[in-house]
Amino acid sequence: MNLKRLLIKIIISFCFLGAFLNHSLAATAPTVYIIPIKDEITPAMAAFVTSEIKNAHQINAQGIIFEIATLGGRVDATLEMKQAIMNSKIPTVVFVQERAISAGALITIAAETIIMAPGSQMGAAEPRPFSEKAVAFVRGEFGSTAQARNRNPQIAEAMVDKEIEIEGLVEKGAILSLKAADALKYGYAETILPDRNAVLDFMGWSNADIIESTPNFKFRIAQFLTSSALTSILLTLGFIALAIELFTQGFGLAGIIAICSFGLYFGGNIIAGNTEWWSFFLFLLGLGLLVGEMFVPGFGILGIGGITAIVASIIFAAPEPQQGMFSLGIAFVACVIIVPVLLMYFEKAGLFNRLVLNEAETTESGYVSISENNDLIGKTGKTVTPLRPSGIALVDGNRIDVVTNGEYLPIDTEIQIIKVEGVRIVVTKV
Repeated sequence: MNLKRLLIKIIISFCFLGAFLNHSLAATAPTVYIIPIKDEITPAMAAFVTSEIKNAHQINAQGIIFEIATLGGRVDATLEMKQAIMNSKIPTVVFVQERAISAGALITIAAETIIMAPGSQMGAAEPRPFSEKAVAFVRGEFGSTAQARNRNPQIAEAMVDKEIEIEGLVEKGAILSLKAADALKYGYAETILPDRNAVLDFMGWSNADIIESTPNFKFRIAQFLTSSALTSILLTLGFIALAIELFTQGFGLAGIIAICSFGLYFGGNIIAGNTEWWSFFLFLLGLGLLVGEMFVPGFGILGIGGITAIVASIIFAAPEPQQGMFSLGIAFVACVIIVPVLLMYFEKAGLFNRLVLNEAETTESGYVSISENNDLIGKTGKTVTPLRPSGIALVDGNRIDVVTNGEYLPIDTEIQIIKVEGVRIVVTKV
């Protein structure tokens, strides 16, 4: 009996020991986050990256590797990502798999460690649209970020400003784009490696548990809808379809396109976290005011209020006001050009015929007045009321509404009917 109890105690002890060892190994095994930065840098991308950096801190990861392959994107989103990387308490590594162009170069410089793949490059960050103010701002961001990471700030600034010349690297008048070998030579890359496994070995994380961040469906939708090109296209389609819908009878395909376009514009920005539902409701309020203006003579407070509300909603829904105004400006110019052309085409194609009565209802076509009263012409009578110039006369014992050609006739004046125009019976004094 004692032997049996002893065996049970030994088994229980081994179980506790195994659990303790497993917990100890799990606690000491490093965890590395892999965060991809692919395609255009948008507000949705910034929200995704900053969220994943927070997740890495919550589990106390040993390091974060950003795998970059991008041609750049939005400045506001880039600055948000750059700041999140700079503020990270966890070691950050950027692995440039193909290219880190424009905004991607600033994100790369923000990391503590830069590793580039063979044939990759980084730089070419001249801002678009170009202006001296924009160049000065972006150049300052590149230079200060490089300096904070103990890299030559002049090289970073040469990626933005073509007026900067660095002997042996870039001539004046050209924008710098560093190839992998040059980046290694000038301290903008620690090494050149072919793949992720090599990067993990170089950082001493080959035995680490890998958590690979994967953008979910919500992110992919927001990433697509908040791309710079698509936002302008959605607004342009929406306004063109709305204009066509206002010029056509009933509710049709143009109205559906307008709803879908504006819905995708606001929905994408809401998902990306750029705005909240109030901006969409402000847009609906603007539409309601414009519809109300259609039933009021002239153009007044309702029309002005509706236009103001729509413009404000679109600007406030964008990640930043400048971007909203830029997209709205493109849509406005496109509408000014396209809408008149479409209206002319629809008119020639006869698509507006359902709005206008193009055929006259003449007697020759078989149409007759409800009451022509042509048999009254030439008959005489007396005025029952003063004619000023209209009033009532008694003709053949019947009271009828009559009108003079402008003259005043008192009561009991002898009159004669000289003309009948539909229900309008014209008389004169006998």
